[in-house]
Amino acid sequence: MAFQRLIGDFPMIPAVRSVEHLDEALDSSAHVVYLLCGDVTTVPRLILKTHAASKLAVVNLDLVSGLSGTAPAVDYLADCGADGIISTHAETLKAAHARGLLGIQRTFMLDSLALRNVLRSLTRYMPDAIEILPAAVAPGVMGALRERHPGITVIAGGLVASLREIDVLVSSGVAAVSVSERSLWRLAPHA
Repeated sequence: MAFQRLIGDFPMIPAVRSVEHLDEALDSSAHVVYLLCGDVTTVPRLILKTHAASKLAVVNLDLVSGLSGTAPAVDYLADCGADGIISTHAETLKAAHARGLLGIQRTFMLDSLALRNVLRSLTRYMPDAIEILPAAVAPGVMGALRERHPGITVIAGGLVASLREIDVLVSSGVAAVSVSERSLWRLAPHA
C-alpha cells in the first residue's frame, strides 16, 4: 500500500498542532502530514495546501473543532480531500474505510488494561495503522501487538523530543513516528 511505502521512505510524520505551523511541516522531507488542528472552515484549505506540497493529509477528526466522530463528519473530510482519518473511535475509522480513506487508530497506552482493550478491539476492526501514545511505550507493546496481529503497522507518537528517540523507535520495529516538535521536522531519521 502507498501509505506504508511512504512512511517507510521517511519514517517521521510531522504532527501539526497549529495552523500557523503547517508551512514548516510542508517544507520537511516527510511524505505524510498529520493535521491535528483546524476547524470546519480551515481544514479544507489545510488539506489543499498539504496536497499542493505533494504530501498525504491525514486529519485527526477528534481534534477538528466543529466536527464529531460521526459518519457525516467523515464524509465531509472525504469530500474535502483528506487522505486519511486519525481517531480513537473504531466506528469513525470504519466510516473512513467505507469512504476509501486511511484509518489510523490512535490509542493511549496507559496500562496493561489499555493494551488488552486494544488487542480485543483489533479482533473486531483492523485499521491501516495503530498509533501508540506515548511513543516510549511502543517498543514494550510491539511483541504483544505483533504476536496477535503480525501485519499491523505501528506508529509511535507523543513526547518525542530528539532525532535519536525517533531512530531508536524505528529500529525497534515502529514503522513511523509522529512528531509535533517542529525543530525535528527538518531533520532526517537515520534508522
